[in-house]
Amino acid sequence: MSEEVSAPGFDWPSGRRIAAAVVLVAVGGLVAWLLLGGDGDEPESAGAPQAAGVEQLRDLAASVGHDVYWAGPAGAGTELELTHEADGRIFVRYLNGDGEVGDTRPRFTTVATYPVPAALAALRKEADGPDAITRTLPGGGLAYLNADQPTSVYLAWPGSDYEVEVFDPSPKHALDLVLEGAITPVR
Repeated sequence: MSEEVSAPGFDWPSGRRIAAAVVLVAVGGLVAWLLLGGDGDEPESAGAPQAAGVEQLRDLAASVGHDVYWAGPAGAGTELELTHEADGRIFVRYLNGDGEVGDTRPRFTTVATYPVPAALAALRKEADGPDAITRTLPGGGLAYLNADQPTSVYLAWPGSDYEVEVFDPSPKHALDLVLEGAITPVR
C-alpha cells in the first residue's frame, strides 16, 4: 500500500491533534465554569471533560444512538474521563498516575469515536500509502496505522459512519490494544 499522510476529505485528529483538542476543551471548560460561577451542582456541559463511570458511558451510548468505543473498564489506579463534543466527537481517556480530569498532557490512553460518513471507505483511502500498516478486524473492519505517526491507530467497520482512534504515547500499547481486541463498543 502507498501512504498519504493527509488524504483529501480525511482530516481527523492525530495524536498531536487530540492533545490540542484536549487542551482547548479543558481551557474552554474552565473559562465557562468561571464565567457561569459553576459550583458543581449544574449538569456537565457538552465538551467539558468529566469523570465518568461505566454507567455514564453506557447512558451516553444509549442517548447518542450509536456505538461509543472504549478499551474496557478502568483498572486500579486509573480513572475514566469522558468528553462529548457538540460536533459528535467522543473521547474516553484513561487517567493514571497523577492525571486528573482536564489534564492537558498527551500522556494518557485515549479512545475517540468520530462521526465520519462511510468511515470504512474513508479509512481505506487514508491507508493507501507506503508507510501504512493495516490489519483486518473481525466483522470486516480495518485497523490502520501510519508508521510516521505510530501513537494513533484508526479503526472502522462496514456500514458505520463512525471511526475510532486509539491514541497512546506508547505506539506498542496503542497497537496492542487494537490487536488484542480490547477496543469495543461500550455495552
